[in-house]
Amino acid sequence: MKIRADIVRMYREIHSWVGIVCGLFLFVAFYAGSVTMFERPLQDWASAPVALPPPVSLEKMPALLEKTFSEHPEAQRNYTIVLHPTPSQPASLIWGMPERMHGPSFANFSALATDGSLVTVSQEPSQAAHFINMLHQQVGLSMPHEAGRLLMGVVALLYAVALISGTLIVIPGLVKNLFAIRLGQNVKRMWLDMHSMLGLFSLPFHIIMALTSVVFAFHDEIYMAEQALLIQHPQAQHDAGGPGHGPHPHGPAAELRKPLDPDQILKTVATQAPGFIPDTLAYSSAHGGHLALRITGRDPCYGARGAGGGFAGVDPYSGRLVSTEYMPGHQSWSQSVLTSFFVLHFGSFGGESVQWGYVLLGLGGAFMFYAGNQLWVVSRRRRERGTGRVEDTKSTRILCALTIGCSLGCVAGISAVLCAAPLLPASSQTVTVQLVYFGVFLLCNGVAFWLKEREAIRILLIFSAILTWIMPISALVVTPLSRMQDSALAVDAFAILYGAFLMLWAVRPEAGQPVLRRKGFPSDPERA
Repeated sequence: MKIRADIVRMYREIHSWVGIVCGLFLFVAFYAGSVTMFERPLQDWASAPVALPPPVSLEKMPALLEKTFSEHPEAQRNYTIVLHPTPSQPASLIWGMPERMHGPSFANFSALATDGSLVTVSQEPSQAAHFINMLHQQVGLSMPHEAGRLLMGVVALLYAVALISGTLIVIPGLVKNLFAIRLGQNVKRMWLDMHSMLGLFSLPFHIIMALTSVVFAFHDEIYMAEQALLIQHPQAQHDAGGPGHGPHPHGPAAELRKPLDPDQILKTVATQAPGFIPDTLAYSSAHGGHLALRITGRDPCYGARGAGGGFAGVDPYSGRLVSTEYMPGHQSWSQSVLTSFFVLHFGSFGGESVQWGYVLLGLGGAFMFYAGNQLWVVSRRRRERGTGRVEDTKSTRILCALTIGCSLGCVAGISAVLCAAPLLPASSQTVTVQLVYFGVFLLCNGVAFWLKEREAIRILLIFSAILTWIMPISALVVTPLSRMQDSALAVDAFAILYGAFLMLWAVRPEAGQPVLRRKGFPSDPERA
């Protein structure tokens, strides 16, 4: 395909400047997003073990509920039955959590001792994995969530512009340069080849990320516009709030009925949604004391809105499904379309193979943004040498230091958070993990500005590798190896391998920047 040279130049300028503006934000978003693909295993890994008797079976659940409500009447207002306990949710019965929580929250766990007595423990799960997720959502900045959401939307729009312009740039030489990575020539060609190859081969993934991020960022505004349209159609508004809209029964008959036992509810739901696998039953009191029930779970044949799966409203007195807008396999067409955005963004389909694929694509995307910034630096440096300058200009030095400091600062900061998480008391983690991350992040940026480029890259890579290797050690301090679950051991194994990769990258010959070879120019720009 032939594109005029002036048009290619125009798109190259657009791509370069848009990439410089949002490249560092996107590096943090993609790197942190890769980590949060396994947010739940990380939360389990970082949560300290709770001294509780084994979880009770469903047959014994009525007895556990009766004893808990007798000793703690306030538990009846809001409680959750966990069908598959984990280290971060170690009991079959959890109560006292806020009804609308954003991330892990303080909770009470109830269990039955061998003699049938009630055992209750209060604890707050680790906040580390949730913090990394918020870092991903707010492109690495500490700010109110609403402001971060809007900034992420702007970055996503710029990201889409960079994708379009970048694709148009490489089309003229697509066949010739598709698989070319010329490591033995010069720095500019190497970074260009790596940036182009990563971008082209993962282009569908990047299109999905850009489109879904824009939808997430401006979903409130989209819903407001939709609501404004519905207000003009009273009949449609009436239909939306019909009898099947909510899970709350009304009327005096509901007051005289007793809620079904959990095992009966599960059997009733199984007949209505055969492929749905429940995970939790969340009860809350509303509408004059009537119970409302939300059942969460997943269906292997359908994608879900997130890592936690989908959910449905259930009448706790009959077991009848009364709200399926967010239940996999039971949604309306419009809700299915909306859910597809969540499914594609979170990779909540296809099991662990898809999750690992998203991890690799996310890490590849982060490196693509790093390579793009390095390409800009090398191109700018080459133009400056061509004018006779022997030192980098201030703007080139600043961008080079920011590229190294922000990128490796994010890598080191996330490893530092995960190192500290098992050792920190959960009650203070919300603030402490932020201090740990941003402290390490700023330290890395200081090193990048203080030292020469190659020295900074080498030192920060070694620093990141050491922090990553400390992760399994800090976990062992809190949880003995004999008590670790398979998911926790997998996290430790991955940390060891990833730390080794970072260390090998740091100690390899010519770590950081390959030499710039061009007739008439010195091999090392820093020694010119």
